[in-house]
Amino acid sequence: MIILSETTDNLQVVLGGAITTNQLECYTSWRDRTSTTFGARRTVINTNNTTDVTIAAAPAASTQRIIDYVSIYNNDTVNATVTVKLDANGTEYILFKVTLAATEKLEYHEGKGFRVLASTGAMKQSINQGANASSSGLTAVVLGSDVTNNNASANTMQDVTGLSFSVLNGKSYYFKFIIRYTAAATTTGSRWGVNCSAGTAANLSLTSEYTLTSTTSTRNAMVQSFDIPAASNASSVTTMNICIMQGHFTPTADGTFIARFASEVSSSAIVAKAGSVCYYQQLN
Repeated sequence: MIILSETTDNLQVVLGGAITTNQLECYTSWRDRTSTTFGARRTVINTNNTTDVTIAAAPAASTQRIIDYVSIYNNDTVNATVTVKLDANGTEYILFKVTLAATEKLEYHEGKGFRVLASTGAMKQSINQGANASSSGLTAVVLGSDVTNNNASANTMQDVTGLSFSVLNGKSYYFKFIIRYTAAATTTGSRWGVNCSAGTAANLSLTSEYTLTSTTSTRNAMVQSFDIPAASNASSVTTMNICIMQGHFTPTADGTFIARFASEVSSSAIVAKAGSVCYYQQLN
């Protein structure tokens, strides 16, 4: 529970640096209680870079302001370091500090405390306790609609748009893509890889495996570069193909980590199907 009980108590938020495009959107709701009255109020405000912004102002005299809910949504296009703090008559106490990726949200619920929601809306599970990384679960990203690659140039890689997650520079991630796909013909092969919107693949290692025939597959071990392998395989089945890619990645810059694919034959469609999934976990 967060209570502002003095006329000099303020709940504030501040960013670790300037935004790139959009300030973060903040919403706070609370109850004011006195010996005779009870009322509900709210604040809607945006962040202001490295300047403190008050998201719940000090209560009036003889009033307790009980904070029920706080939402801070990263509407910017890059990561933002967010600090929520209590300003008690000029002395500041940090209540929570987190780095939010683009479209992630920090929430506070009275009785439940702080939590971070991933861009998919799922609660982020990865934590770090002292020097020992641990976790209570994986975060899943599910592909919402089909993505087609029928490029007029054979073997041209493109994103599996929607099957991605945000990564932070220097953090380590486990990932596993399970992608169901179709092919326009059995003579149309494919290739599958990963990429990141910024930085290099210096700390990438993965194994990929995907359909060749109804009983065989193409396997690539110790892939350590983006968009690898360089060549597509020679065949597929038409309706029940599957690609599995899993490994570890430590990015060299903040960015978006995403699955990629190509069709072996020009203008012959390989379609990543809705319901394909990516599981990932930040490890430190």
